[in-house]
Amino acid sequence: MVFTHIVVRYGEIFLKGKNRNVFENQLLKNIKEITGLRKISNLRCRYVFPYVDNHADLRKVFGLVSYSNCVRVDKKLDLIKKAASDLLKDKIGSFRVEVKRADKTFPGNSPEIAMEIGQHIESTTKATFTYGSPEITLGVEINLDGAYLFLEKVPCRGGLPTGVEGKVILIVENKASILAGILFMKRGTSLIVAVTEDQDLSLLEKYNPSSLAVKRITNLSELEVLGKEEKINVLVSGQTFETYKEYSSEMIIFRPLISFSKERIEKEIAELSS
Repeated sequence: MVFTHIVVRYGEIFLKGKNRNVFENQLLKNIKEITGLRKISNLRCRYVFPYVDNHADLRKVFGLVSYSNCVRVDKKLDLIKKAASDLLKDKIGSFRVEVKRADKTFPGNSPEIAMEIGQHIESTTKATFTYGSPEITLGVEINLDGAYLFLEKVPCRGGLPTGVEGKVILIVENKASILAGILFMKRGTSLIVAVTEDQDLSLLEKYNPSSLAVKRITNLSELEVLGKEEKINVLVSGQTFETYKEYSSEMIIFRPLISFSKERIEKEIAELSS
């Protein structure tokens, strides 16, 4: 099947009320920076853009909850049914149709539309409809500009768009520090990365939508000076309960991994690296 478009979904931003446009604009900017995509349409908690081969890069964008590679057709039921049969023509097994009708002017309600599409699939393919746990789920989203059909929702990282919640200083001392920084990026902050020696920052760079700001310091006592220079009073550390130590700093210090085990840190870093 040749996909034509990608539908991208976001979550928490929907709850941001009057500030929602700020979050949406930052999310769009981050998508463009990380994936190189430019032609993007905004359709009610979704972004839609033409299909690209590097769609997996969307999983690096914090703020997105999922995406689907889709086939787009005009909003005509006959065209939707044909596209549905084409998607399932080589499939064998049980299926279910889930319809989301954002365009309320489209005739029929979602269950009625799903039933018609399902009956057409059963009569034209070897797939069999089920109410239970299907092997195949066909999603159909009918938006204002067309109908989008897909067979998979690829999970993304969620969170908030990096860059909407100000800056923090991340002191990178080990791999755990990298995870601590990523967790803060996922909550919308931008990072100033402080290092006393060479560190592998490739994982931070992978999820950072712009060039990573790295500051070399000779010892930890310079963190206070760096904070004043950057006008930042928040320091993020990758310390756990086992590696806890005090910093001689007047900055507010966050240790997001304080209750993490070594095994959990390794597992989450491995998952983020995949």
